[in-house]
Amino acid sequence: MKEPSESTKIWRERHQIDKNRRDKSHELMDEYDRTVFYPAKEALYERCGKIGHNWSFSGLNPLNYPMFTCTVCSKFEIRKDE
Repeated sequence: MKEPSESTKIWRERHQIDKNRRDKSHELMDEYDRTVFYPAKEALYERCGKIGHNWSFSGLNPLNYPMFTCTVCSKFEIRKDE
């Protein structure tokens, strides 16, 4: 089997360095995301829903279902029935 070129080796190493950083970031942020970030966003979405989301069509997903985003709180939803 042919030895990978130096540029291929560098690309693979850079890719691994990036992946290691991404994995570490996820590891370090996991508890914060679960206990602070996501609950805060859900509470915000709920508050916005009480006054009425301002939905804006954002496009179609790969299955051709319409996607909408609230222009106030950024809540996102896919509507299969429309």
